[in-house]
Amino acid sequence: MRFSDVRDLALPLGRLSAWVASEATLARAAAQTADPRGPSHNQHGHISDALARRVDPELLDLGMESIGASGKAPATGWLGVAFEVPTADGGCLQRAFEGWVSRHETLRSGFRPTGVGITDVEFERMTLGPDEVRFDEVDLGACTDATTLADTLDDLFNRSTDAVSWPAYAFAAIRSSKGTTVVMAFDHVNIDGYSILLSVSEIRELIDADREGRPAQLAPVPSYLDFVQDELALASEASASHVAVDTWREFIGDRGTLPRFPLPDGLPPGSQVPQEARCIPIITEVQASAFGAWCRANGASAATGFLATMSLAFTRRAQQIAAERGIETAPDVVGFRSLVSTHTRHSPHWAESIGWFTAIAPFAVEYPADRELIDVLALANESWTTAKQGAGLPMPRISDLLDAPLQPRFVLSYLDARFNRSADRWDDWKAHALIGDVGPTDEVYAWINRMPTETYLTWRFPGNEVCGAEVEAVTKLMAQIILETLSLGSEPIRTPVESSAQW
Repeated sequence: MRFSDVRDLALPLGRLSAWVASEATLARAAAQTADPRGPSHNQHGHISDALARRVDPELLDLGMESIGASGKAPATGWLGVAFEVPTADGGCLQRAFEGWVSRHETLRSGFRPTGVGITDVEFERMTLGPDEVRFDEVDLGACTDATTLADTLDDLFNRSTDAVSWPAYAFAAIRSSKGTTVVMAFDHVNIDGYSILLSVSEIRELIDADREGRPAQLAPVPSYLDFVQDELALASEASASHVAVDTWREFIGDRGTLPRFPLPDGLPPGSQVPQEARCIPIITEVQASAFGAWCRANGASAATGFLATMSLAFTRRAQQIAAERGIETAPDVVGFRSLVSTHTRHSPHWAESIGWFTAIAPFAVEYPADRELIDVLALANESWTTAKQGAGLPMPRISDLLDAPLQPRFVLSYLDARFNRSADRWDDWKAHALIGDVGPTDEVYAWINRMPTETYLTWRFPGNEVCGAEVEAVTKLMAQIILETLSLGSEPIRTPVESSAQW
């Protein structure tokens, strides 16, 4: 399972169909009274940004009628997944999609503007009941060319994942004599990267159960909307003296801004360019398992170990660049600063729920320039313990309490999906996670993904040769640092400390 661009995925060719909300369902949604449960802070910020980017603020529902219209839809940054299922007809697929949406309240809930304008538009939540969503199949024709298929899916998903239209997702399938491949995409307002992975086994089970004429073996799950209300209640009680606010205040300090990609990105100041996504393997799972054992023996989690490794890789790459440029005076102490995306599924209660369970933590670590990973690990462990305090409140709430705009530009993330339901079958199902374009920007995001067979980095970065070369260099250094550390396994292991940071 790799997170990659849909254009990098060798999808089978065949007849493409999409499933869209029926006219009766859309009418029911439009007439639905407002749901008093508010959006999460993440959702509110995301929706506000989406409204500000609208090319046509009067367009409240994208709908299928716009598919195939002249011009491409603007990028929405959707998240998606593709996987094979047993050969299934349209009715079977439709019932599976409807059953899955019925199962997860957040997919039956969306947001609609209550006024028209490009900025400062108010919006409200709408939520349908478990049995109120029906889909219609739309035939999009035969796809005999891989590029055309990828472009068609990308445009379909961009048109169907608008944060302020419901539904903010799309289901599609490619069917041929060889089988069926399901491809789905969602706006971030309803889902996160881990939820994308959860969807695979659930959709597969619903399809298998339908084909076999039996009830689906899926236990009920709690609603993300309930999580949101709990989170909102806690955040509303927080003041500017909250420990999370103090953590961010200290992190920002006199700089006044959040960190950007710390290496050359090839961009003139203030410029923004189309992004590129790149998926690069780091180590095998055998190596990752050995690395995790080394981290734990030295008082840290594997997740913190990967964060420490990335910190060291960035500082070593900066040292290489300085040497290449003939800069002889190097600092005695080096530092690394970034934002880190972390999950908020702190209770097992939410383990199987679909939703946007993420927060942002401010991470900073400093160490002498000549240190090895064993030294950086201990410092990163301490720094991450502090950083997690900053994730105690949603970042938009932090921004409100600091009365300062906080716009992420450089973000790291770690996802351990080895124990996800049916992860051991992803290869058999040819499952792949997908990330959509976000449009021109100067952002750099890096996702460290630990999967059942490998650990790899998915990058999203300014699409030019300079930034691409730095992305490749840092990834290569990460692998080198880990493998060099494992090769020194005969050396004495440091005494473990009590703290075992969990990313």
